Formats: sequence, C-alpha cells, structure tokens
Amino acid sequence: MFSELFTCIQCGTCVASCCVRLNIRRSIAKFVSSGIFWDENLWNCTTCHLCQDRCPRGIPITDLIVQARSKVVENGRVPRDIRAMLESIQKYGNPFNVSRAKRREWMNGLKLKFAEESDFEYLWFVGCSVVDDRIKSVVRKTYELLKIAGIDFAVLKDENCCGCDVKAVGEEGLFEYLMEKNMEVFGSVKADKIIVNSPHCYHVFKNYYGLEVYHVTQILLEAIENERIRFKNLIEKTVTYHDPCYLGRYNKIYEEPRKILEAIQVNLVEMQRNRERSLCCGAGGGNIVRDVEFRPALRRIDEAKSVNADVIAVACPYCLRMLEDSAKIKNVEIEVLDVVELLYEAVFGHSD
Repeated sequence: MFSELFTCIQCGTCVASCCVRLNIRRSIAKFVSSGIFWDENLWNCTTCHLCQDRCPRGIPITDLIVQARSKVVENGRVPRDIRAMLESIQKYGNPFNVSRAKRREWMNGLKLKFAEESDFEYLWFVGCSVVDDRIKSVVRKTYELLKIAGIDFAVLKDENCCGCDVKAVGEEGLFEYLMEKNMEVFGSVKADKIIVNSPHCYHVFKNYYGLEVYHVTQILLEAIENERIRFKNLIEKTVTYHDPCYLGRYNKIYEEPRKILEAIQVNLVEMQRNRERSLCCGAGGGNIVRDVEFRPALRRIDEAKSVNADVIAVACPYCLRMLEDSAKIKNVEIEVLDVVELLYEAVFGHSD
C-alpha cells in the first residue's frame, strides 16, 4: 500500500510545507526502515494537500496518511476526540455533538421551501457547521441573498453529514454508509443540482458522490454578473481573502470569491501565501474537533496584519471559526467575515 514512499529522496519539501510542523520526512524514513507508519503524527495532519502538491517525486502523501488512518481505525485504535466525533455523526448527523432539533434552529422565521414537498431547481445543502451560532448567521444571510438573486432553491427538513471529515480520518465504512443514505435522499427529492456553503461538502459531493454541485460563491457571482444582485452600500475596508484548502487546492476555485469582493469594491489585497500556496487554517482532517498544540490560524492572522487588512474574508465555515478564534487569542483588531457577509452588507447594510 505504501510502496510509493520508497521513492522519497528526503529533500524535506514536505516538512517545509506542513502547516502544523509535522516532520513528514522523518516519519517516511521511519516507515521505510521499520514498517511503522506515522505514530503520534498521524492524527495531526489537516489533509491540506500542500505537501502532496509540492512533492517533487509525486508521492501521494496526504492520500497515504488517510490510508494509514484507515488501517488504525480498522484495528479500533482511534483517539478519543476522533472517536467522539464519529459517534456524534452516527447519533446526530453532525460532528459537534449537537441535537438535530438544535441544528434546525437556523430555519426559524424563514419562509423556506422544503425539498420533500416542492419542485425546485437547486437543493441548498447548508452543512453541519450551522449548529454554531456564528455560522448560523452566515447561513441566514445566504438565504436572503439567494432569494434576492431569484434562485429557485429548496432545503431538506433534516440533513445528514456529508462525510468529508469521516473519510479524512479513515472511517471508510461510515463514509460509505453516509454517502449511500445521502444519495437515497437526493434521489428521492430529485436533487439534480446542489448549492453548498462548505468547501468540504463541495469536495465530497463532486469527487466522491459524482454530483453537480456549486459553491455558493459561484451562484452569487453569476447573479451579480447578470445584475440580479445590486449594491446599495459602499464598504470602505481593506480586505484580504483566505483560500480554503478544500475549495482552492483540492478543487481549483480561486477566482469566484475574489470577483465578488472586487464587485463590491473593497480594497482587496493579497497575503504572500495565496491561491495554491494558501496556508491551511488547521481545521481539516478531523482537527475541527481537536485541541491541537500548533495552530496555523495564528500565523495566518499575522500574515493578514502584515498587509494591513481590516478584514480576512473566508468562504468556509471551518476557516471562519478557526481564524476568528485565533484573532481573539492574539487580541488583534481584525475582522473575520465570510464573503457572504460582506456581500450582504453591500446589498442590505448591517443587520446586527
């Protein structure tokens, strides 16, 4: 399974690339000499894919980490926090140990069309992170923008986890189960096209489920370009955009969020690490539920401040949570806002 590792030339590119400072080269050497793969580093990997993209020998490092995790999961040796995440997904359909009733609170007061009862063009899949109040605010603003853009969409009365993090931690059995159940639901409501807020949902729906899926920034940009969304408010802020790993490196969606920011005429500046070289926020690969020692999001805050940004714009709920928490930890004056929130402000003004 790991024969590709024997082509490693110990150049250290993977080590220099790692957002959480894993000594990947040493782990590869350890495996080659003894057959022991990854030990304590196995679960710290964020699956950001940068080491794999930059490897001069083309070794599929991230893929091999996930395969190694799968072997560990098969043997029942799973870290406590990862086990709790998997149990929560089985019980509640989300990794955050939040009840399904609590998850549905984002719907309160909205005139939603439900996919189980109506015809529609797009199924809007809001994702697990909506259990967080901060993300709930983004989702409700997304609803308002989709409505004003004239998008014909419906939602599910109850969603299950897409399974992205489940696959990333190596629980193949649970991932296959989630995919089967979700595909049954999508088929039953005749969901041919899906809109998502989360790059993680986008990734698995596109690359594993084989669905026609759109990130919300793609839908909103198209509405802007066709003048179905118009702006009323000027946002006089310097904004830098943080590329999410699963939207950018994995799926090559770099320009749509930037074009939205350019359309609302903020002062858009770039951090040194952007697009395919963007620094991971640290949440991927199951780390959204873990208390890890090293937080790359802290470095990302420094990078944003170095270009004098007032705002870090994101297009991923995980990035929003990680970067906002890190800004608070560092006690710096910088806002972390979803691209949706900035667009909402340009269209409707402040809502809170």
